Amino acid sequence: MPINFINRTTKISLSQVNFKEFFEFYKNCMCPYLFSYILEDNTKIEINFHEEHFCHLLGLHKFETLNSYKKSTNLIKGILTEEINFKKLYLAEKDFVDKNYVLKDRMTYFPVLRTLLENTDTALQYDINVIWNSKIKFSFLLKTGKISVLVYLAVKEVSENKKICVPVSLLVDRNDRFSKMKLKELKIKSINIINK
Repeated sequence: MPINFINRTTKISLSQVNFKEFFEFYKNCMCPYLFSYILEDNTKIEINFHEEHFCHLLGLHKFETLNSYKKSTNLIKGILTEEINFKKLYLAEKDFVDKNYVLKDRMTYFPVLRTLLENTDTALQYDINVIWNSKIKFSFLLKTGKISVLVYLAVKEVSENKKICVPVSLLVDRNDRFSKMKLKELKIKSINIINK
């Protein structure tokens, strides 16, 4: 388990991005657990991490070089064998990476994910009347004041009656745009992290 990511509150440099290390961190520190939150209105949401969500959460689906990998399991195999790594992707798609600050943010702030989950203090609830043309389909944005900049984990409900969610994106928001949209903000009353 990569200890250097535990309690991390700042990003890493782009040169330190290591997909294999990220996957091991995700597999060991997120996938074995169910992250349960009770919001101030007594809504209970549970976030369930699965290995197949890793590539999308990191933004690997955005790389043209990886289009031939039809399944996330194939991408993960490539990451574990180091056939796929950031250095190779950067060399193949340097212009794309350099111009895409959202993608760079996802990768450089990925190591703060466990800190965000353990210290979530607010959930912003999706509202179609406020965000009607978003490319990201989410139910809640989770945030914490413990990270050096405002980082949200976007989660989407997959079971309405139980409010079970899966992660869909990691968003860095330097301009506080989601709070400015006046989405309903709900304080977190309690956090419970349990083994599955």
